[in-house]
Amino acid sequence: MCPSKMAGRFCFLMLSTLLLGCNAALGAVLPPPWANPKLNPCATQPGGWQLLYWPPDGKCYKIFKTGYPCSEDMELSPSPTKSGEQKFSAECRCPPMKAQSARDGKCYDLYASGPCEKGFYFAPDTKYNNNSNSKRLWGVCTQMKTCTGPNEIFWPRDGHCYHKLTKGPCSKGQLLTTNPDKIPECKCTKHRELRYYRYSDGNCYQHFTRGPCKEKGHLFLPDRSCGCYSFLPHFHDDTKQCFEIGSIGPCNTGEHYQLDSETRRGSCQCKTGYIRYLNTSSCYRPFTQGPCELGQILINSTTCMGQPCDRGHLYFLKQDTCYRIGTRGPCKKGRIVTFDFDTRPSLDGISYNGVCSCEKHVYSNQCDEEEITQCNKSDGMIMYQNRCYKLYGQGPCPKGAWMAPKRYKKQEIWNSDSENEGICECVPGYTRTIRTSRNVTEMACMPPTVILAEYLNRNFSSVGQIVTL
Repeated sequence: MCPSKMAGRFCFLMLSTLLLGCNAALGAVLPPPWANPKLNPCATQPGGWQLLYWPPDGKCYKIFKTGYPCSEDMELSPSPTKSGEQKFSAECRCPPMKAQSARDGKCYDLYASGPCEKGFYFAPDTKYNNNSNSKRLWGVCTQMKTCTGPNEIFWPRDGHCYHKLTKGPCSKGQLLTTNPDKIPECKCTKHRELRYYRYSDGNCYQHFTRGPCKEKGHLFLPDRSCGCYSFLPHFHDDTKQCFEIGSIGPCNTGEHYQLDSETRRGSCQCKTGYIRYLNTSSCYRPFTQGPCELGQILINSTTCMGQPCDRGHLYFLKQDTCYRIGTRGPCKKGRIVTFDFDTRPSLDGISYNGVCSCEKHVYSNQCDEEEITQCNKSDGMIMYQNRCYKLYGQGPCPKGAWMAPKRYKKQEIWNSDSENEGICECVPGYTRTIRTSRNVTEMACMPPTVILAEYLNRNFSSVGQIVTL
């Protein structure tokens, strides 16, 4: 057992050394480099593997010790052996999750305000750190990015946007918000807006989620209670229970519990990219085995066919032909035949669907300008603002929208005599809205959870209308 934070660092260090240095036959342990007396004079003392030699005063100090001989915000850390020299030294570095600022040499918390001006956050200086052999971590003030969606917060740790007052990237019991400096943080307090999300256990939970509720089919409601009511859009008629929108809920394989755009009630629908076979109770990825017999793949909602491709080849429905992976196949110049990376083999099964991806950037599907002047319809690509994007992918569209064929008189322009022109449309379940920011009018797609939360939070106070099940 490691009773303290410092001891925990030592335990981790020794366990890592043990695992890395174990010899399968002899059970030998490879000691850390600072345990060698030739490299570290302190290694000859009792517990020498915990001590580091500090040349300025010739004394030994405990490893990872904060303060003297370092400054109060730094700790003494082992320094990597210099290239070409058989010599070990120590240096003062910032503790984990902190970085040193070049402005004043002090350590500050990463992804916090630090020494930065309002609108900026302190982040690792990747340009400098990647070009340095030292393990010393430097930080730099980085401007906070703006999210396109309404009421969204940019989370700099992963570069994604999440809705405010949702769990987002936070640990259980905390919600995403911002501090007075507009820096995103995960927290739970009794103050301000978070008090409406705080439960009696001292944790904060997103409204209309399972949250702290123990009973199956109950959700955490804006009055900070757990319950389920028949007027809620989350209510499932068959089970008489409530489920989170966007969760699996009471649904089967390939489905999720989603808001119906017409009835505004929750129902089990196929996930994006899945299809329902002959009105069965589950949804499957096309070009996988799905509900078909062994040796067959699912083509559409009514058809199974024999697996047509040899090993190392993928199927293109438009050409009804298989092409070897990595070749040009039916793709245009600059593209090659690759896997459909949207399909997850561990969950959906092996996919035989072939797609055309950029030869240089297979995963991102971003090609050079000269390679995308025209779009190949058979590749499932579409033209938008003189660039080529994947049909029904997000492309340049805002969050909650995808690239769809441009329509004329409610019919898709998708034939050999028409231009392969696309348009940004909200994905099913999202609602289109127009907003103006800095005198610029732009489209945004509101997710069903936000629409529901706004509606229910406004109307949930009418307790007299609540019908208890």
